[in-house]
Amino acid sequence: MDALEAVFVFCFVFGLATSVLSFSVGAFHGADGQLGGGHGHAGGDASHGAGHVGDGGNGADGVSPLNPQTITAFLTFFGGIGYLLYESAGSAPALALVGATVAGLVGAAIIFLFLSRVLLAGQRFVSPSSSRLDGTVARVSAAIRSDGTGEIVFDRDGTRRSEGARSATGEAIPIGAEVVIVRYERGLAFVEPWASYAGEP
Repeated sequence: MDALEAVFVFCFVFGLATSVLSFSVGAFHGADGQLGGGHGHAGGDASHGAGHVGDGGNGADGVSPLNPQTITAFLTFFGGIGYLLYESAGSAPALALVGATVAGLVGAAIIFLFLSRVLLAGQRFVSPSSSRLDGTVARVSAAIRSDGTGEIVFDRDGTRRSEGARSATGEAIPIGAEVVIVRYERGLAFVEPWASYAGEP
């Protein structure tokens, strides 16, 4: 095995192994699950539209053409096609390198299109500022006891979400009551009835 053949074999083995590992890890973690956090929930409507008191918004991030998946795809196709051209087809080294490079670019482009148009299509990327729940208006879906937890539902970033909740004021809050999230700690939303939050009598 000469130096060029060894390069092709190394690129193919390294690229294939890294690609399999990368996609396996991605599948295990679930393509980042629900990127906005929280849980989807189908429930009723809040009179204030389960909106947000203050600013917020969505971030829209694309996927870069130069990412681990496309790079490893390039190496895999470059090494595999290069080896076939050089060893099996008996191509000249320069021709094998050109063919391998073209094959690598095509393979990387295919993976990039798959990532951007299939895996990431429809996913919503939420900026840190928009993921803050402070000031979000919600409705109690499971009564919150004065010394216990309940559940709230609200719309956020186009998705109905539900969160465990505690009363920020220490008072019990009945099911169906409209509340405002005043802070979020350790996986629980601390809420206050809308009337007291707004200073209504």
